[in-house]
Order: sequence, then structure tokens, then C-alpha cells
Amino acid sequence: MIQAKPTKNNRQSNTSFGKTSLEDYVMELIKNNIAVIEKDVEKKIYADIKEKIKTDFVQQENYHNNNNKLLHDKLINLSRRIGSTEGNLKAELKKLKEVVEVKKNKKTIDIAIKKGNKNIDLGTQHCQFENLLKYVQTKVNVYLVGSAGSGKTTAAKNIAKALDIPFYFTGAIASEFKLTGFINAQGTIVSTEFRKAYESGGLFLFDEIDASYPQAILAFNAALANDFMDFPDKKIERHKDFYCIAAANTYGSGADKEYIGRNQLDAASLDRFVFFDWNIDENLELEIANNETWVNYVQKVRKAAKKLAIRFVISPRASFYGATLLEAGINRKEVEKNVLWKGLDQATVQQIINNV
Repeated sequence: MIQAKPTKNNRQSNTSFGKTSLEDYVMELIKNNIAVIEKDVEKKIYADIKEKIKTDFVQQENYHNNNNKLLHDKLINLSRRIGSTEGNLKAELKKLKEVVEVKKNKKTIDIAIKKGNKNIDLGTQHCQFENLLKYVQTKVNVYLVGSAGSGKTTAAKNIAKALDIPFYFTGAIASEFKLTGFINAQGTIVSTEFRKAYESGGLFLFDEIDASYPQAILAFNAALANDFMDFPDKKIERHKDFYCIAAANTYGSGADKEYIGRNQLDAASLDRFVFFDWNIDENLELEIANNETWVNYVQKVRKAAKKLAIRFVISPRASFYGATLLEAGINRKEVEKNVLWKGLDQATVQQIINNV
């Protein structure tokens, strides 16, 4: 049975509902229990209301002789409202059914991998994680394309964990020496994350490759296309357990209105990769942020901006940062301004809000 939260409105001392109308009580009950309302929503609500009324009136039966008739009248009235196609209540219940169906279809995935005698529990992962893992396991070089904050780096780290290999990382580069390393003035080899992975095995994540200088990436091409690479001191064979993921916000075709700091990459560089589109997993976003009201609002704003073709990045980080600030007691309007809108002009903000 659905239990209403104990609010001031449904804790009355004189009658069952006091100054609160029956319809208000019903709507408050629905609102407070939306997460658990299922397919037979009308029956559950009706049964709960009936039980609530009956309980309240039984407690006062010694004081009110006409309660039975009043109970009967209220139940008939409630039944009429629920069954009516004209009342707002029926429309609200239909909407709630749709919401419930969406909630029932929302899923996150928990992944555990068995490698030999070792069990690797990865916990809750992105909905595309399993498919990405299959790509990487073939040892093709994967170009992971996704919006800011969609979890590309986290996915790469968990891929390395799933494969039980070291994880190596390099961000955008302006010089090929960030990949190849160099010999310093003392004659010592200065190694790199890429070399360690290439020589000893591991997963190498080249993050924000599309923000790198195209000329600097050319040194990367031979290493990916062949089984060896010339480093400053010697030629090194590609390790059998070397895996590579390049993460980007664009397809390497240059800057756009959202990502103006991106470069156009050489066609030969792009040809070394298999492209993999990485979407925002809204279910995972909700689970991580753990604030359903805020996350739902962020996601609606994101959809509205996309519908209006407004070039404005609303990443899952808005959900994560906003939820953290709200939990710390910061005012909701202040959080919206500093986390969600970030200096967007008021006219555009209002346009988006009007479409949420």
C-alpha cells in the first residue's frame, strides 16, 4: 500500500482532512509517491485513500454518528473523479503512467568480468561500455567521439581495469616530443606515457586529440599503423598488450560553434582509427548525481537547447556540480546561474526556459 508522507496537510485533528480538500490530498499523495506508482495506479491510490478515510473515521466513530454516511459520500465522489474523463485527476494519472513507464525502462548496467581466476567488479558503467570494450579488445585504435563531460576518460580507465592492464594518459599536445620523449642535456632519456604503454603494454588514452597540433600527431601515425616506432634512442617493437583510445569532442574536422579550440586533423591520422560515437548516458548521470529533481531539470534544459539549435554545452557535469552545491545548501537560483547558464545572455536563457 502506498503511504503518504506525513505533511501538515494530512495531519488534522478534527476531521480526516480538515481544511485540506480531498482532491488536494489525492494530488499530494500522487506527487509524493510518483517513484513507486505502478501500472495499476488508480487502484492503488483508491485503495489507499479508502483506507485513509476509513481509518480516520473509525478513530472518531464514537464522536461522530454520521461518519459512515460521510465516508460513503466521499468515496462515491472520489470514485466519480477518478473515473471521469473530464476531471484533472484522470489526466494527471495518465501523465503519471507515462512517467512510470519511462522510469521502468531506465536502466544502468553493472559489470563484472572474469579473467582467469580473477574477478574484476567494475560496478555501474555507461550503457555503451560493453560495446566499447569489444572494440578495444580487437586492438583496433578507437577514436572516441563525445560531448564534454560524457565520461570518455572514465570509460577508458575502466576499460584498462577490465583488461587488467596499466592505464596511461596524455592530453592535448603541441609537440611530438610529448609522445616520443627526448634525450636531455645530460644524455638521459626522458620517457613519456605513450612510450611506456607502447613498450611495456597498457591502454594509452590520447585525450582531446582534436585540440592537439596536427603536425605533432604525425609522429603518432607510424606507431599506430606499424608494429614498431622510432623513439629518440632506438626503435621499439609494439607490445602485444598495447591498446589505444583517442578521445575527442569533434570528428577531427576542425572547430565548430561549441568547440572553437579544436583543430582539423590530418586525414592520414584519422585513417588510423575506427570511430565510436559516445553518447550521454542520462540514467548514469542521474545515478551519479543522486538528485533526481535537479538532474531532470538539467536534462530538460539540454533537450530544449538542442531543439532550439542553441549551441550551448550542457554536460553531465552541470548535474554533478549542481547536485553537490545544492547538497551544500547553496541557493537553487545561484546554482542555476553559475553551473547551468554560465554567462549565457538572459534572452537566450528565457528562450530555453520557455521550452522546458
